[in-house]
Amino acid sequence: MREGQDKFARLMRLDQLLRFPEGCTLNEILTDTQIDDISERQLRDNLKELEEKYGAVFETGLHRGRERLWRYKDTTFSIMQQTSQDMEVIRQSLENLNLFKGDPRYDMLRFYLMGLQKGISETGLNFMSFDNNNEVAGLDYVESILEAITHKYPLKMWYKPFNKDEFAGNIHPYHLRQYNRRWFVFAYSEDRMEIQNYPLDRIVRLEHLSKPYIETDVDFEEYFDDIVGVSNYKGRPVEKVVLKVSNKSIDYIRTKPLHWSQTELKELETESDAFFQLKLKINTELEMLLFSYSDAIEVIEPLWLREKFAEKAKRLCDMYKV
Repeated sequence: MREGQDKFARLMRLDQLLRFPEGCTLNEILTDTQIDDISERQLRDNLKELEEKYGAVFETGLHRGRERLWRYKDTTFSIMQQTSQDMEVIRQSLENLNLFKGDPRYDMLRFYLMGLQKGISETGLNFMSFDNNNEVAGLDYVESILEAITHKYPLKMWYKPFNKDEFAGNIHPYHLRQYNRRWFVFAYSEDRMEIQNYPLDRIVRLEHLSKPYIETDVDFEEYFDDIVGVSNYKGRPVEKVVLKVSNKSIDYIRTKPLHWSQTELKELETESDAFFQLKLKINTELEMLLFSYSDAIEVIEPLWLREKFAEKAKRLCDMYKV
């Protein structure tokens, strides 16, 4: 049995089994090698969904001994016939998004729609997936915040930082962004009197406020240009960062740049190492990204960042002494 199968892939396989003229018992469906490990109750819920959502009609008079056999009354019926209109909408959306091919703002949506259109095979096997955390806390707030941004009204937010007490404050939300499998809202904080970012998984509660909305002139198309991640520290300058990259990671860094400003310094290249330059604001996310490469990346400039990494390496060395 396959674990982690998404529900639509399971419904696709059920759709196949229910077209078999001889029918199947519930136990035969549950033990099918292409159905994941689910309970009988969950299977019955899926069968009910096929009836209510897709218009399936089941044969009621088929039995093998005392066991009921499940199959469509009309074995030519398929839920794919019912979803053809949805597929046409997806196809048209893909055609429109192809005009923006290569623009990272639209590519993920384009790929996601391709996954809906073509990512399920006729056997119900999913051959396209996305790295996303659908169980992350805070996703319930995305719609509420989008409403506030669209209709321009402030929110009262109850917020619980890590290792700190919960507090309440008024925010005027402007932008939602996903980074590293977390959602963040960028909003003007009345208490801090500046734009702050808040991870949605730390929000406890939101409440609509009937008071004037404070607009912003910040262009969020450009807001993230000088950073990695979400932390755009006010007043921090753009700096030149020079990195030495070992042979084992050169191709990876070339094909997956750390930042859009990345350029390769060919004049410094050696047989064993390549050198890359970034121009950006140094923030926590960049430091964590660089440190994740361990000894594959060495910070050359700026000196203060090199010294900070040297101190981290020393602490790691002390931590792992054997």
